Amino acid sequence: MKEKIQKFLSKNCIPLVYGIFAFSWELLSLIYFDLSPKITKPIFPCLLLAIGISVICLFQSKLRRAVMSTVFLLFQMGIALACNYLFLSNGTIFEWSMYNQRNDAYGTVEHLILSRGLVIQAVLMLLGYLAFLIFYIRHCKKEGLMLAASASRKPLLVSLTVLTVFAVLYSPKQKIGSNDDLYRNLLYDTNNNYQELGLSGNLVYEVLHRAPGITVDTEKLETLSETLYSERLETSAYHGVSKGNNVVMILAESFEWYPLTMYDEEITKQIYPNLWKMMQESLLLDQFYAREKTDTSEALMLLGSNPSGKYLHYDFPVNAYPYSLPALFRSESSRLGFDKPSIRSFHHSEGQFYNRKQLHVSLGFDSLTDVHDMQAAGMPETWLSELKERNLDSNCIAYMKDEMFPKDEHFFTFWISFCTHGFYDKRTTLQEYYERFDEYEVFPEGDQKQNYLRTYAAAVADFDKAIGMMMEDLEKKNRLDDTTILIISDHNTYYSKLSNYVKGIETRYNSELYRIPCMIFDRKLTAAMKENGEELHIDKFTTTSDIIPTVLDILGIPGWKNLYYGSTVFSDKESIVFSRAYNLFLTDKFMGSSLADIKFRAPDATEEDFAVFSEKAVAHVERIKLSDQIFYSDYFMNHAYQP
Repeated sequence: MKEKIQKFLSKNCIPLVYGIFAFSWELLSLIYFDLSPKITKPIFPCLLLAIGISVICLFQSKLRRAVMSTVFLLFQMGIALACNYLFLSNGTIFEWSMYNQRNDAYGTVEHLILSRGLVIQAVLMLLGYLAFLIFYIRHCKKEGLMLAASASRKPLLVSLTVLTVFAVLYSPKQKIGSNDDLYRNLLYDTNNNYQELGLSGNLVYEVLHRAPGITVDTEKLETLSETLYSERLETSAYHGVSKGNNVVMILAESFEWYPLTMYDEEITKQIYPNLWKMMQESLLLDQFYAREKTDTSEALMLLGSNPSGKYLHYDFPVNAYPYSLPALFRSESSRLGFDKPSIRSFHHSEGQFYNRKQLHVSLGFDSLTDVHDMQAAGMPETWLSELKERNLDSNCIAYMKDEMFPKDEHFFTFWISFCTHGFYDKRTTLQEYYERFDEYEVFPEGDQKQNYLRTYAAAVADFDKAIGMMMEDLEKKNRLDDTTILIISDHNTYYSKLSNYVKGIETRYNSELYRIPCMIFDRKLTAAMKENGEELHIDKFTTTSDIIPTVLDILGIPGWKNLYYGSTVFSDKESIVFSRAYNLFLTDKFMGSSLADIKFRAPDATEEDFAVFSEKAVAHVERIKLSDQIFYSDYFMNHAYQP
């Protein structure tokens, strides 16, 4: 018996040792994704490992086994390192739907960010495995055992076939269920895909299933209208205060408060004069939070909802959206007698990013003007050139202001800024702002993180310059009094963990990390608030899904409550953030991947607060169910919208 065991080990030492290294790698690499070094549903990953070992055993030459097992181990390491880059650059985990965004991701990569510990672990494990192979192969050569690893391949082929079929059949049972199961998992699941299946297991699972999404029961669609039109959006005392106004909505890329608050008021007024002035004259949403990627924030700003399981920009770009903000603005403009309003979007980067060229037309815009259109108008371009630096926001306004803010037309303009987009290596285009910082002795050079802050602060200074040019142009055209301007950040500066560095927060699980700016400049609104003796501040918890209900409230445009996730900021209701990209529910007091897996709890949070948090989460998932029926069935393509 002992001899048989020794003979078996002698013949199969390479696949067995590979299995130990591969499984150890899968467990240890999870640490670098803020997860425990364990796999809670190991059957599927173990089946995959068994398949890999069976493939290695098909080779009779031990040298070929060594080569194949090394290739497999390198592939596993490559998966982990790629996922680690994705995780560190935007905090998300891999899912197949991200494949649609590959060009967008490549277009924003400036340098590679990886966890140093994971890289060291990969090098050490690879060197250790290669050392074993070298020693083992030399021993085999000496003993004349390089061949005869397996007497017959037939049993291995049978085993490989059985294992593969079983893995394919078993994997759906791991994750896929009914719609109710999927929504229930949003509320109560305790593990994400990585923790359940491991890195390699999650990747294979995603490839097998490719984001199946939601199954819509078409028979129930006939009664959906009763729910959608059952209740109007809540209005406030400021309903219609700015009826007939133009609208400028600015998605301020990665915009944060901290550059505007790190130094005293006098210095801030010199460094950021226009944003400082805007803050004094605008309604500020002091407790505004978002934990989204840009495309989701954009969807919530313009549509007020977002599909689960898939991506609006890629999976539903040609649906009918008569309830979008641009579409409702167009209808209201026509009702008020304005002839051919200008409803346009602008972004001084590629219009194909997030498939905006197609989606924005479906949302109701006349067109999207992108960097190529702006180049034709004479705007200097630095992003697509060899310089590879973000195009300046100030140049965008300088060259496009007449199209963005027409003098004699009723207009809705949506502008996506670009200069403040990460990463934050030193840029030649921001030299004038670096020099200004040195003059005022602010945002000094230092270590890598400090230099990232310096570049980010300089990018905000250019955004400030752009805001000043916009306000001056609107004033010159006599449009400032009849224009509502919203500056809304899409997310915090998660690139290179700059928010963590500046705010002194080490973990990703702290709500304060995601408190970002939102301000509304509207002279009619602020005059009415001052007349009522109210401060120009909203202190309650607000988020991106509250934007459309608020704009509709101010402009006096009716809407239907069940089409949107949020409420007007002037009501006493508070929303909740649910991030489908980051798998998180969030308020100022709690943060969790589900109600059963709370990651953050504010020190002053009570059990009553948690009950409110739970109630909001449950209600929000009910809204998601409704919106999914609309997205997945393209409901308004075959059903008329009731204004």
